[in-house]
Amino acid sequence: MKTQHGLMPGQVLQRGKKGRGCAHLTGTCRVSGNVELRVLRNDKELRSHGWKPAGTAAGRRFEAQLENLPTGGPYRVELRIRSGRKIADTTSIDAVFVGDVWILAGQSNMQGIGNLVHAPHPHAKVRAFYMRDEWGVAEESLHFLEEAVDVFHNGYGDGPDRPSRSQLAKLRRGMIKGVSPGLAFGLEMRRRTRVPQGLIACAHGGTSMEQWSPDLRNKGGASLYGAMIRRYQKLGQPVAGILWYQGESDAHPDAVDLYTQRMIDLIAATRRDMDLPQLPWAIVQLGCHACAEDHAEWNSIQEQQRQLPCLIPRLDVVPAIDLELDDGIHIGGKGQQQLGCRLARAANRLVHRAAGVKPGIALKTIELAPTPFIPGAYSVLLRYRNVAGKLCSPGRPAGFSLVNKQGEDVHAIYKTTVQGSTVLLHTGMPRDQFTDLSISYGHGRYPICTISDSEGMSLPGMKVTLKETATPLNGD
Repeated sequence: MKTQHGLMPGQVLQRGKKGRGCAHLTGTCRVSGNVELRVLRNDKELRSHGWKPAGTAAGRRFEAQLENLPTGGPYRVELRIRSGRKIADTTSIDAVFVGDVWILAGQSNMQGIGNLVHAPHPHAKVRAFYMRDEWGVAEESLHFLEEAVDVFHNGYGDGPDRPSRSQLAKLRRGMIKGVSPGLAFGLEMRRRTRVPQGLIACAHGGTSMEQWSPDLRNKGGASLYGAMIRRYQKLGQPVAGILWYQGESDAHPDAVDLYTQRMIDLIAATRRDMDLPQLPWAIVQLGCHACAEDHAEWNSIQEQQRQLPCLIPRLDVVPAIDLELDDGIHIGGKGQQQLGCRLARAANRLVHRAAGVKPGIALKTIELAPTPFIPGAYSVLLRYRNVAGKLCSPGRPAGFSLVNKQGEDVHAIYKTTVQGSTVLLHTGMPRDQFTDLSISYGHGRYPICTISDSEGMSLPGMKVTLKETATPLNGD
């Protein structure tokens, strides 16, 4: 017997609502008969999973159903074909787990370019479905494009230019960059849920929303969306959710205005094509970019991302605007670990509705309030929701600006104070001077932003037009 689809060595099966995993196995065999299946853990037969009928074999093909496998692992799944009174064919699949499975998608900051010296240590129950279509213990770099099966990722497909396994191993050993938020996310989710985690690597650096278009699905592995769907179908399992970090390549005049609709279309397509209409998405808001280029499109993408939860159900956004870089645009290895924990907080609440877990911080209201000790002057009072504990800053709180119509900081804020879930931006300006100004957190491409809550979740980047009276924003 040889299993071809439905279960792979090292695989994490997605647990169902009752915490159980299942799989439909198909493959080839030498004889016809009845397929039997059992499950072992630590070389002992799992209770209620001794040898029992599981399927049939005929015409050199077999199929079998694995049912009600408890959360946890590793398990060994054994199959055999009983032909009459004889056991005529056997096979087994080792290191099977049941837990939660996630797709990692987007561009380079999800692919991971952080310094490997800051990579987190692996854990045996945090697994990765690598781009070579094999499961293993998750370790950075999760996305090793050169070993990918799909031609979009590796550039050469299965042709003669494909490196050998020894060449690929040498290339991997020589890597100094490669930390993504993926492994840190998996480790934190395992800590929070105490169940195995599976990470499906699908990201590719430098890619745009146009390249991720679901319209390219028919190209299969020659397209990003087609490659992601192929890998999803190969596993034959649902997933708990999708983690997404993309937008840098769309921060230019020709694409920026299309970003929101393209995200809406992409998310709708995954939910349709994966037959998961409530599939959760946790996305990352763009971080910093240390360059002197115009910042208007960059900040526009950030603001569009901040607003996506208002437009798309079952979606949450976490910021990256305060995280340090390891080069001009890529979040560093230390920052990626922070980001992974933020994504885990969002996913734990979004997917598991964990009690007491807050989603990403969101702006609630903005209003003008009299500035303390300066008669006739006004300040900006911002109230936030979903703050874990309280807002805080290491040293002087920074990151807010008042911006005019030309996109210029008017440098009117002389002090920022935080208390509980509120931020007060002190100015000496009279009320009428606030007309046509916007309040920004993270203005420009490379701002210094320092405010987060007690769990380390940053305030989101934003740019919102000020109004003179209290204005609810994004709902309560």
